[in-house]
Amino acid sequence: MVQDGTGPSVIERDYEELYFDCDVEYVEENLDEPCWAVSAQEVMFNAKRDINVLELDIARDAAPTPGMEVSRHVRKLSVGLGVSKGKALAYCDIGTMLTRMHGVGLLLQNGVFSFDHLRALADSVVAVDDEHLEEVERGLLGVLTPTVPRQAVPGVITLRRLVQQVVAEIQPSARPLDPEGCGEVPPPQCQLDFSVDTRADAATVFHVTVPTDEGIGAIRIIDAVAAARDCSRAQAFIDLVHGQAGDVSVTLNCYRNLDSGTMHLESTWLHEVATERWMERVTELCVAGHSEVSGYTPSAHQRATDAGRDGTCRFPGCDRPAAESQIDHVTRWTGDDEEENEEEDGGKTATWAMHSLCPGCHSLKTRGLYDVTINPDGSDWWTSVEDGHVYVTTPTGPLAEAVLDFDTRLHRKVRTLAAHNEARLRRIGEVVEAARIAAQEVPF
Repeated sequence: MVQDGTGPSVIERDYEELYFDCDVEYVEENLDEPCWAVSAQEVMFNAKRDINVLELDIARDAAPTPGMEVSRHVRKLSVGLGVSKGKALAYCDIGTMLTRMHGVGLLLQNGVFSFDHLRALADSVVAVDDEHLEEVERGLLGVLTPTVPRQAVPGVITLRRLVQQVVAEIQPSARPLDPEGCGEVPPPQCQLDFSVDTRADAATVFHVTVPTDEGIGAIRIIDAVAAARDCSRAQAFIDLVHGQAGDVSVTLNCYRNLDSGTMHLESTWLHEVATERWMERVTELCVAGHSEVSGYTPSAHQRATDAGRDGTCRFPGCDRPAAESQIDHVTRWTGDDEEENEEEDGGKTATWAMHSLCPGCHSLKTRGLYDVTINPDGSDWWTSVEDGHVYVTTPTGPLAEAVLDFDTRLHRKVRTLAAHNEARLRRIGEVVEAARIAAQEVPF
């Protein structure tokens, strides 16, 4: 990080004021300012925030120095804290992250992120080197800073995915091992593997390891068979093996950025080899966009568009992939008659009036426990009928940035221009070097 020689880093100073402003009174009363939705109406919610801050303090104290022996330090923490060695080591990793990223540490002092969030953060940035540290930290601050009033804290899985996207963009070598990466030797646990355990008399256990994208496809096929035959996943698997699954259709939506070439499948971004594999399987192409139909049932195009925008179930804190969720009319759909629907203020079967909800969260909304409003930018406002507290969720899918503000557009143009110029200068350097070598080889 860049230090001024006398005080905290630039990033740290930028976020000190934000941290001290994020008290409960600020969150509850300033509804026009971006803030995390933290309820002050329940004692246990405030108690959990206090616990989260204490977890940060423990992690700071547990941060090891580079020369410390791992097993000795972890064993000491494990015994002293009364936790497993795994959790003790997680405290060490979190503490190391806080030591390296002071601005992130300040921002986390609001106490809205749990120990599980902190562990996901630390795991995602552990390999970032000093050269890229400041830029990665700024990216993390963007992920950890709310963008709308009363924004719901993202789930652990969603947070890990967003942070890893930041790391992969700035320092690709620091992202987790990629079993699909060109030229990389995948670790044993990421290779294709199939083993069978027949030691038990009453059952046989299969252990199958496949790349993430192939696993998504396999699970969707098994779930489709299970739904069609009203049976368990295990029975659906047996039916597939025996060729008794019947005629089951499964559609997996891939989203590809035509500018960058990157592709997203269901709940994960694909890399080079996987992208080529799934492009060969594409049977139909369409351009995502808003649409409206007259009936109750959304079209396949609408489902794909909303799932691509949402990324996950839109209920606050839920991480279930949108591809596995249901499409819900934000305002209850009241009938086929258009005039009657308008008179009763019924919901439309339109992409801008629907969102993704997993079955459990969908049930909560249907039972009237929450009121929800969807905004033009895709954000959802959830109001608890029980206590009146408001939570705002924002879309995180590959189409979430389809609606751009000018600041985001400028940032994207600058980033694209920088990448282009870097490649151009590298190419010029290669040409100059080739010319120099050629000149040396020409006889006089």
